[in-house]
Amino acid sequence: MTIYFFHGKEEFRISKEVEKLKTQLLDDAFKSMNFRIFYSPQPEELLEICNTAPLMFGNIISLIHCENYFFKTKNKKVEFSDEQIKSLDFALKNVSDSNTIIFVCNNPRGEDKKVDARGKLFKTIAGSSNIKEFAEFRDYDKEFTAFVSSLIKEKELSADTKTIAHLTERLGVNLRLIDSELEKIKTAIYPKKKFTIEDINTYCALTEDVFELADLIVGVDKNAVMKQFSAVIEKRHPLEIIALLHTNLHKLLYLKTYEREKSTKALSDALRIPEYPVKLLLEKIKNVPLTRLSDLKHNLIDAEFKIKTGKTQNPEYMLESVLLRGDD
Repeated sequence: MTIYFFHGKEEFRISKEVEKLKTQLLDDAFKSMNFRIFYSPQPEELLEICNTAPLMFGNIISLIHCENYFFKTKNKKVEFSDEQIKSLDFALKNVSDSNTIIFVCNNPRGEDKKVDARGKLFKTIAGSSNIKEFAEFRDYDKEFTAFVSSLIKEKELSADTKTIAHLTERLGVNLRLIDSELEKIKTAIYPKKKFTIEDINTYCALTEDVFELADLIVGVDKNAVMKQFSAVIEKRHPLEIIALLHTNLHKLLYLKTYEREKSTKALSDALRIPEYPVKLLLEKIKNVPLTRLSDLKHNLIDAEFKIKTGKTQNPEYMLESVLLRGDD
């Protein structure tokens, strides 16, 4: 069968499956010519794709992102009439052996959305396809650790069980993030192959300056705050720092508001960051009153307004004064 239907939240695993098919089916010399990508094409165009004649340069693969067939994007969704579904059913059953069609539906992560398997369109595509669902891994799934171990081997790296456990605890279940961080480790420790927990702590970023900025937000030691501020201000404009502080302050306010009501897992899902950073951030703010975070939010908005409207001649000093104001 030359038709595949991959759907689910684990976009990284779906992309790996697509790459595997490209390697198996396409001639390297014509790969760029014979691999085509479409994004929720209209029914008429989809029928044309299914009816594509074989090429003299070997097999072709048509990758069809069909998210807009099953989910609304900007309140719009591609609709199929009953007649169009019948035509699609006939076209799928008569696809040329040299024309491989891969339907991909990436379910949005962090949202409770799932492809409706009861619909006519789903049943029509599934009826002619090798169908496979790629559900999002949970951190306690045995298959998750096994998959991460396979990624490590693919990159010609090695690590003991404790190190792998630390990596997954620190980065969560986002395989795309794990893959990119493994690339970073591989480059950093070269020519070594085996990496350690220390390597993870040194080279794996959790999120963009999230902990540096959290230290600025909740820091009590003013000397330490100024040292951290000096390091950050060398790399970023004050308005950029304020924007990042707003983003991270939003996280801290959410955590502080719901720390007693929700589990770490629920907080992680809501903020879309791994559980490990959530645990560390909760530890950082455990003695910080909610009012202090709220006052800082107000003061940052005021500083941002003054900088943008030219009411201060020294944006760096303005931001510094907000961070040093603390509980005052």
